[in-house]
Amino acid sequence: MKYVIGNWKSNQNITESLIWLDQLAALHPKFSTETTIILCLPFTDIASFNHKIADLGLPIISGSQNVSHLPPGKHTGEITANMLGELVSYCIVGHSERRREFGESSEMVAQKARLLLENSITPIVCLDTPYMDEQIKAMFNFDVDVSRCFFVYEPIDAIGTGKPIDPIDANHITSQIGFLTDNSAPVLYGGSISSDNAAAFTNQNRIDGVLVGTDSLEPTLFASIITSLS
Repeated sequence: MKYVIGNWKSNQNITESLIWLDQLAALHPKFSTETTIILCLPFTDIASFNHKIADLGLPIISGSQNVSHLPPGKHTGEITANMLGELVSYCIVGHSERRREFGESSEMVAQKARLLLENSITPIVCLDTPYMDEQIKAMFNFDVDVSRCFFVYEPIDAIGTGKPIDPIDANHITSQIGFLTDNSAPVLYGGSISSDNAAAFTNQNRIDGVLVGTDSLEPTLFASIITSLS
């Protein structure tokens, strides 16, 4: 199984997200039973998006881009894993933008992953060198079942730059991630993915899919990526 995960980041309000779905459906992308399509949305879009997916009959699974590291309780403004459990099947944690802009530590990311698993949500854990060993070690320190997670190698220099790293080099790093996680979980690559290069990454023997940022916002480009992997 291969995976295509879109990450809209802080883009698309509810109306825009529903228009996006209509536009994607009109393009008739070639969905494959061998490829799982996941779209990680802003919190505000998720419920309406789920209803629209069902109405259109699109084989897309919704996910979240973040979750609180805290359990339910007196934490004003936090969105807990318990809340997300009725809405999504996947959730991104540890993205470099969260680490850089909000000071999220590897320990906090591991706490999030554990809470997600307790609520039957698959964590999509983003990693990057040179902190990869520390990031994965935190997972084991917090007793996170890594076999139930996804891991994404996302080199910071490739995010949103239009300059992905060489697929062979990416495969070398994802193989290391596989080794460090007992080869028990899917490992993906993210960073300037497009329809021109997605297959070059997923054709590598230790890259199980791609995390798409910018090109997931444009239905035509995202449809092209889906079709390129069918």
